[in-house]
Formats: sequence, C-alpha cells, structure tokens
Amino acid sequence: MTDDGEVIGYADAMRELDRILDELERDDLDVDVLAVRVRRARDLVELCRSRITRAQDDVTRIVADLEGFAVDDPDSGSD
Repeated sequence: MTDDGEVIGYADAMRELDRILDELERDDLDVDVLAVRVRRARDLVELCRSRITRAQDDVTRIVADLEGFAVDDPDSGSD
C-alpha cells in the first residue's frame, strides 16, 4: 500500500524497497527520515511476504486440483 492508501503490486513494492535500501546506504540520511524509511520497508516486506505466500498457496491448490482431475478423468489414458 502506498502512503496515500493505494494498493501496490509486488514488483512496485520491490522497486520501492530497492530505492529505500539505496537511501539507507547513504551516509547523509537524517535520523527522522531513517525511522520513516525503515517502517515503510517493514510494511513493504510484509506485503511481499503475503503476496508470495498467497501465490504459493494458489499454485499448491491448482496443482492439487490438476492432479485430482488427472486421477478422476476416465479418458486420461491410465488404465
């Protein structure tokens, strides 16, 4: 989610994390800005983890459905 509440995708979140990391690696980052950037990075990491977990669950469910279909399909060629 962006600062204005807009939901962002995984790729956009990763790009923003890269920008934050670049900022954090600079020596001239203000301490107040540092805290804000670290909180934002934490939120983005949580978003990315959630998206990955959801994708893994979806793929697992789809594969299980396909395997079940192949076993239940009488025309699958496995006699």
